[in-house]
Amino acid sequence: MRALLGYLCSVKHNNEINELKKDLEGWREVLLPLSRILAWEKPYHPFIILGVVTFLFAIVWYFEPSILTTFSLLGFLFCLIDFLVPIIGPSLCSAEKWTGVQEQQYEQVCERFMHARDHFCHAKNMMGTLKAEKPKVYFILVMGLLILFAWLGYLVDNFFLTYIIVSMVVMLPGMRQHRIIQRYLHGVGVVLKRLIFGKPTKKAKAN
Repeated sequence: MRALLGYLCSVKHNNEINELKKDLEGWREVLLPLSRILAWEKPYHPFIILGVVTFLFAIVWYFEPSILTTFSLLGFLFCLIDFLVPIIGPSLCSAEKWTGVQEQQYEQVCERFMHARDHFCHAKNMMGTLKAEKPKVYFILVMGLLILFAWLGYLVDNFFLTYIIVSMVVMLPGMRQHRIIQRYLHGVGVVLKRLIFGKPTKKAKAN
């Protein structure tokens, strides 16, 4: 029975990967070099990422546009990219020049997207479980985090705080790829999980 469930999960995973590959087919020529940069394939890639983010924030800081103008320009930029990339991308690398190695790398990129989705769903389910089993702990945890974020927003300038958050988000794939997060935060995560959910029982360990 367990083998059958594993087989069904594997088939479902492969179908989801193939569907995602089909949806992102027009972006594959752009996703490959972008994924290499975000994964810090070269030692200078982190500096390129921070340089681009710093440059964009410097433009916003210099011109000081309103919030409505900023979001309108971001929406305009995203729509322009979404329209042009599927048109220009295939012309950069035709289907005849697309190699098996590139296809394998493209599949790995799609798997990273799936893993990110799975991590998000796991975190959501974990919070749902905590709310159902320990509502008081859930309430204290959520309220504590919200108060902490409000306090940080009060102490730190909003623009600089946004810059730090965006920089951390775009640096996250590289830190995960080089196991920086796992190296320094794994122990913290284990301790927090034990504090919130408690130590696993002997029955749970046996299972």
